[in-house]
Amino acid sequence: EKKKATKNPPASNKINTTDKFNANLKFSSNMRKIRIPMASLDASHNTKRVEEDRSIAIEAAIVRIMKARKTLQHQQLIAEVLSQLAFFKPQPRVIKKRIEALIEREYLERSADNTNVYNYLA
Repeated sequence: EKKKATKNPPASNKINTTDKFNANLKFSSNMRKIRIPMASLDASHNTKRVEEDRSIAIEAAIVRIMKARKTLQHQQLIAEVLSQLAFFKPQPRVIKKRIEALIEREYLERSADNTNVYNYLA
C-alpha cells in the first residue's frame, strides 16, 4: 500500500504559493531515508529558457573551439560544435545564427580571402 508523506495535496498538478501542506503523522517507511522531491514554483523547463541556455552553450562551444584553432572553415566548425554538444544536437542553422552573433560582437571575423573561413579575434 502506498502512503503519502503529506496530507491535502493541491487540487491541480500545479503548485501555487498559496497552497498549504500538512505532514501525514501516520506515515511510516521501512527505509532509513526517504526522498521527497522539491516542488518547483516556476517553470524552469519552459522552452524559451531552454533555448536561451542552449544558445549560450552553443556560443561557448564555438568560442572554445575557435580559441584553440584560431582559424577554421565553416563546415569544420559546425562539425566540431555538433560533436561537443552531442547531448542536445543543435540545428546547424542555429549554430550559424550564433556564429553571426559572435561576428557582430567581434569574437570572430570572416577571413578576407575566403568568406567560408572564420578567424578568432578575442
